Amino acid sequence: MIDQPAIKLLLRHRDLSADALLERARSVVGGLAELSHSSSSDALLEIAAPGVSKATALAQLCEERVIGREAVVAFGDMPNDLPMLAWAGYAIAVANAHPDVLAAADEVTASNDDAGVARVLERLFF
Repeated sequence: MIDQPAIKLLLRHRDLSADALLERARSVVGGLAELSHSSSSDALLEIAAPGVSKATALAQLCEERVIGREAVVAFGDMPNDLPMLAWAGYAIAVANAHPDVLAAADEVTASNDDAGVARVLERLFF
């Protein structure tokens, strides 16, 4: 494991909530790493190198395919989706998303349990 660079580190806390762990870690780490989480029920912190996020991966993919961000629709539900939603031309949250994601979205669709993403895709493409 030491011979290969790490893409992402995970940190779990047995007592703190995911949001509390994220807040505490951000106060310590600052801009030295990208911090997020993808589950409200599990205090599992995601730690990546500065500038590494779903947004940077999506931007690179779109650049390679000559797709402008204004043509991108992104779906999200957890804080690790926030950079991607901010980058995309149109951001959609599922109804059961984290409150920060709901606040960042241009649109809220049905929950992921009620086929929210599929409903939007059907509306856009059929």
